[in-house]
Amino acid sequence: MRSMTGYGRTTKNIGDYSYNVEIKSLNSKNLNINTSISPLFSPLELKIQNLVKKYFKRGTLRISIDIKLLKTDDIIDVDLGLAKAYYNALNNLINELHLADDVSLEDLLKFKDIVKISIDEKTIDDIWEGIKEVLNEVIETVLKYQKEEGKDLKVFLNGYLNELEDVVIKIEENAQQMKEKYREQVKHNVNSLISNIDNIDENRLEMEIVLLAERADISEEMDRLKSHIRRFKNFLENESNNDSIGQELDFICQEMHREFNTIASKSKILNITNLSLEGRTLVNKIREQVQNLH
Repeated sequence: MRSMTGYGRTTKNIGDYSYNVEIKSLNSKNLNINTSISPLFSPLELKIQNLVKKYFKRGTLRISIDIKLLKTDDIIDVDLGLAKAYYNALNNLINELHLADDVSLEDLLKFKDIVKISIDEKTIDDIWEGIKEVLNEVIETVLKYQKEEGKDLKVFLNGYLNELEDVVIKIEENAQQMKEKYREQVKHNVNSLISNIDNIDENRLEMEIVLLAERADISEEMDRLKSHIRRFKNFLENESNNDSIGQELDFICQEMHREFNTIASKSKILNITNLSLEGRTLVNKIREQVQNLH
């Protein structure tokens, strides 16, 4: 079990390059990868994302990669012909306008197309091998961080589930009292209907009894609640068998919340209403933790 929050950073020299790689992982419903890397190495961005996707399915990942050259490489190309053309054009402008200025190197460097930086395909491949090595190390650090947080989340979730089971037991203990409450209401309604025996509507009487009996019965809701809790615990115990445990548990939380809502709507017993509210509060706390699971 892993959380979605994590952090890792490594600086390492490999060959002729120094790599500084940092990953921050935050909560997100889907997988979002934001990569910060020099435009010079932009051809590697897709490879970086594909590598990261092997390890992360959810979360917002902010990846920063800084690469420095440890020796001088022939990656800077100066277009001398273009520089001369700019120089002559500027001198002509000075002469035509009778200016006192001279053309300087600083003036020429303002034209960005004179100096160009380029890296050949072989160099890009070499740099990728270095990025891949360092990136894998940082990913391992992030995963370790997430797993440690996942252990803590598991403890919290099991604690909340135990409290939730206690709530379900207490509701079951009060369920018989709710049936008695409805039975009294049925008797009252029946007495009202038969107070004038000559005008009694037997169909209406039968429908009233059936409807009230259905409202008093929360056995199906209780069975589903217990089933959801068992399923939730099963996911926690067999976490290694599921790659999307966070999404699965979030769905179970929605179902449990729905059952507590139904029980509360049927209840005419204050204890059951209060217990349903307590159950919903616990489910919300569980869901807050679940939404941080990978």
